[in-house]
Amino acid sequence: MSERIRMAAMVRNRPGAAGRGWPLLLAVLIVVALAIGWVGYIASDDSAYYDGAARWLARPPFAGSDHWTTRFPVVLAFAASLMLFGHRLLAFDVVAVLWYLALVALVVAQVRAIAGARAGWIAGILTATLPVVVASGSTVGCDIPEALFLLAGAGLLGDRWQRPGHALAAGLCFGLAMLCRETAGLALVGLGPLFLIGRPIPRRLLIWAGVGIALVLGGEALFQWTMTGDPSRRYVLAFNHDDQMRRAANMEGNLLVHPAVDPLLVLLVNNDFALLFWLGIAAVAGGFWRRHDRSAMARLAVPAALAIAMAVLVGALTTKLVLNPRYFTVTAVVMAMIVAIWLDGIGPRWRWGLLTVAVGSNLLMLSVQNGHPRWPAEALVRAAVAYPRATIVADAETLHRAALPLRFQRSANARAAGAGLRLIPAADADRRLPLVARYPSPPTTAGAVLRAIGIEARVPSGVAGRLFRPNPDMELRGHP
Repeated sequence: MSERIRMAAMVRNRPGAAGRGWPLLLAVLIVVALAIGWVGYIASDDSAYYDGAARWLARPPFAGSDHWTTRFPVVLAFAASLMLFGHRLLAFDVVAVLWYLALVALVVAQVRAIAGARAGWIAGILTATLPVVVASGSTVGCDIPEALFLLAGAGLLGDRWQRPGHALAAGLCFGLAMLCRETAGLALVGLGPLFLIGRPIPRRLLIWAGVGIALVLGGEALFQWTMTGDPSRRYVLAFNHDDQMRRAANMEGNLLVHPAVDPLLVLLVNNDFALLFWLGIAAVAGGFWRRHDRSAMARLAVPAALAIAMAVLVGALTTKLVLNPRYFTVTAVVMAMIVAIWLDGIGPRWRWGLLTVAVGSNLLMLSVQNGHPRWPAEALVRAAVAYPRATIVADAETLHRAALPLRFQRSANARAAGAGLRLIPAADADRRLPLVARYPSPPTTAGAVLRAIGIEARVPSGVAGRLFRPNPDMELRGHP
């Protein structure tokens, strides 16, 4: 039996075994997924990362001033993009897409090494179209960098060579993951049981990995001590940046029933994961590991341990972290790897059928997401460009969200108070003022398709609002 498994592995890994169509299919689906799920600048954490990157370029080194600007791998990569492309939104887009592509490439390479070329390409397709990954693939954030470094470390630690140098490099990756976001430490708790068991990763390699983690975190602490006098500064900022976390925040986009089962519901009933975890249940029930030798499957031990630890601990710490699907990115990507290995091992008809369902559900969930979550700010930018000689008055929050795009295009005619043309949601507009311009909410991708084929009127009103007008229509009123 083991000899047949080894022969099958040789066939799967021979050059051209997966066919040339797989990389082309992956490339096409990457373009399609990004086109459907593109969000871009959202004036949230990405603006904080911009501030840190800009200050590194202006007066380096910069120790960070808050929770976000101490995430140095994210900030420094962003600074490199700003240096190459200038202070404009293109720099945001490029660095976000490069992190996304790097994660997809890493997943393909790791699964290929475990289960063969075809399984690697399937894993890349599932990852590249997964809504929680795509949403981060166009916005500067820490979710994909954290997942990338965690999985890179897992791959190095669990590779077939089992060398101290690789384990040390794995620890460096784990340390970088923690610098991207401290939640990576929750995933690393999964290394504890592996150390206690002593297999499939020898304890000496886990110790070497620990040395790598200590080098990165110790180096960062030394940097903070040199710059600020406080070696623990990043952790003080991280653990005190939001002391008002409430369970009400968990309700945003989640179906919640009871704290004991809510984390599971987030994984199973959520747009960000589509059908992934349902297919994962089928993969585990179907014994996805049976067609592969034990040494190959052992390489999944580290990523699986990290994924399980992250899911369990995030679920247990809902009062500190909230049940945001982004915190489950590592868990979702590892599940995509498992599903890919399972699909690779079943018959071609079932493989293509289930892969089509998985990718189709991913793209469908992407198509109903709001691609313009800061539409009032976008409308303000458009109004400022269209009427450069007029003063555009908007509320303080909208002005804050639009500040960077306005600065990049050198528009200085927007104000939070005073006389001028007022930008306001259409539902709240003063009809006595003349209408100058209207900025209707862009539909979701699915809404745009339904509108184009002429069936918008047939969509139930409860669904139509989310599909065709996910944001308030904005109006510009006043006397020019």
